[in-house]
Amino acid sequence: MRGTFAAGFVLLLAVALTMLALLPPGKAVTGPPEGVSGKMAFDRVPDGLRMYRKEKDEGKRAMWLIRLAPTSDPRVALALGEALDDPSLGVVSSILLRSYYVPFDAARDNRARPIEKWWKDNKADLRRRAKQLPR
Repeated sequence: MRGTFAAGFVLLLAVALTMLALLPPGKAVTGPPEGVSGKMAFDRVPDGLRMYRKEKDEGKRAMWLIRLAPTSDPRVALALGEALDDPSLGVVSSILLRSYYVPFDAARDNRARPIEKWWKDNKADLRRRAKQLPR
């Protein structure tokens, strides 16, 4: 009895694997095509910027900018550009803008202040792009 069950199971497994091997690759066997999952996507940028603006300690404000800069989000670029005039955050924001937002050739510009020039040239476009994103 036990041997018959094991042999039947092996035979069923072999048939199932053979059928899977015969299916064309990359096609779904059953079910509807994948669409929007319905799950909410978490956007950490608005919450992070809110925390950055509420923070009073300059070191913690700088840490919020450091955390958010790698997102390459225009809302963060605006916050970094606005922080260029802040004496306590100007150096950090300049470094972060140069690292994550300013194109390499613009950052190597031989003029005196390439980051400030890039900010002046791109501020309006960043504001327009940031306006299209959720707050």
